[in-house]
Amino acid sequence: MPYLLFFVGLALALTAAFKLTQKKNEPFDDALRAEVDRPLNRELVALFELQESVESALSELDEKNQVYHHLVTRMEKQREAVEFRLQQLDRLISRAEAILNNPVSRPETPTGRVRHQEVYRLKDEGSDVADIAAQLGIGRGEVELILGLRR
Repeated sequence: MPYLLFFVGLALALTAAFKLTQKKNEPFDDALRAEVDRPLNRELVALFELQESVESALSELDEKNQVYHHLVTRMEKQREAVEFRLQQLDRLISRAEAILNNPVSRPETPTGRVRHQEVYRLKDEGSDVADIAAQLGIGRGEVELILGLRR
């Protein structure tokens, strides 16, 4: 009798397994799964596309930020150069005003070799071309020409 019960149980288990494999293809189950999966897939695709657009916007912002910092750095350098030139111009203007206001202190313009020696001496002392021209009362071009002859 125990063998009979064993075989009946085995037959029932095989029958149940066969029925379960047949049950997977029911149309109601497939339709229900399709309805559940469809909105989730659409939302996931929309979220993925949104993530991609946010990442591309962030990378574009990073590029623009780098360009902005580069431009700001260039502008700061140009501003410093302009300030330096304005300081030089202010010095030259004040020297010119001092010379015009006090005609006695105007330097006599040396001639010939003496002028060349004065230009060389002032250059050796560290004066720039504009300062030399203002001190000697000659043009910058002439100072540059004299210094060019020295070489």
